[in-house]
Amino acid sequence: MGKALLVASPAAGLASGDENNIFGYGTDTTAEANAQANCTEGADFTNLRANITGGGSGTNTFQFRDAGANGQNVIAIVGASSGEDATNTDTLSAGDLFNIAYTDTGTNSNISWMCANVTFASGHGNFHGGAAFSGVVCDAQSSTRFFQFAGIIAVDGEATENNVEWTNRGYTSFEALQVRVTANARTNNSDFRNRKNGADGSLLCQFTSGATGLISDTSPADSIADGDTVNASITLDTGLEDLTLAFVIGTLKSSSSKSETWAADQTGVSRTAGATAHYFTIGGRIRALTDLTETTARIKPGFAAVVSNLRCYLSANTYTGNGMLKLYQNGVAVITTTITAAGGAAWYENATDTITIDADDELSFEFDEGTSGSITIHSVGITFAPLPAGGPFPPWPQTIFQPIALQN
Repeated sequence: MGKALLVASPAAGLASGDENNIFGYGTDTTAEANAQANCTEGADFTNLRANITGGGSGTNTFQFRDAGANGQNVIAIVGASSGEDATNTDTLSAGDLFNIAYTDTGTNSNISWMCANVTFASGHGNFHGGAAFSGVVCDAQSSTRFFQFAGIIAVDGEATENNVEWTNRGYTSFEALQVRVTANARTNNSDFRNRKNGADGSLLCQFTSGATGLISDTSPADSIADGDTVNASITLDTGLEDLTLAFVIGTLKSSSSKSETWAADQTGVSRTAGATAHYFTIGGRIRALTDLTETTARIKPGFAAVVSNLRCYLSANTYTGNGMLKLYQNGVAVITTTITAAGGAAWYENATDTITIDADDELSFEFDEGTSGSITIHSVGITFAPLPAGGPFPPWPQTIFQPIALQN
């Protein structure tokens, strides 16, 4: 058991009375039920934190909610600043519902991220989800479309599955799938499934004609391995009636106490080559290129770990000179992944270099360089592994031993 990181990043400013959650996301809702997710594993939620980058002239309150009631985690931030509840814990049983409520006493606030730590009661893992809590419409009849487990979900899902797949390096089982539908005018079944390596998994959330609400499937779990891809799908039958989707979440666990975090954008964010660096948070939604600075993108994972496998998926790469993806630790670039010139649609990964972080270190992503041309970014992330037993070890001083002449 150990902490994992949940991250959300909104597309617009927060208004008092908005409801959201700590994964995804694109848009808020004023209906709490539309943001409530199923804690499919018993878990502790700690260290709720958020970063306001503008607005928020009054007191801005982020309140953890447990089954529609105020939980213990709460932060109150005044103005452009960050805050954290470093004291309280919310302990949820499997099946409990959770979300975040936001209120303010002044102007609306703009935030770069909101996050928390989660510790499963049994084993090690995390909840990963894509969301648009105000809802997106799906009506692509007689077809299967796809969703990612991070960032914002888009209308009708994605036709190209590669664009929403995440290449797993740390998890060993896909434990649960959950889907929330807020409106449904369809007259036949709408099937959501977990996916592994481009094929259906064992989990199914089926919405029959007109059915809405939250459906979860927790059995049987699917094994996943290093290098497998994971995502979700929706299959619609005939008819153009609308189904409105709020989120899709997968519960992933690791037998080796690893976890992952990644930011994603289903439709992709295009970056033209150049010397101007662009920064993203280490989870949630990939924002517009100029939304964040390195400082406002920084997130504290909240636990000590070995960080590895800095990687991204690009659906296009026409750079004429190499580009760079960098992981920053406390404002300093520490791992670099080369985006090879003219590499095309592919995963780009540094599978060699690692760093060690402590619980207070802050991380961010940077895309930089390239001579000309452009790339289209769909996902970018890292893997967390536990520290070696007894580690981390400090650098021992170098001691040179000189022979000593013995005296009679």
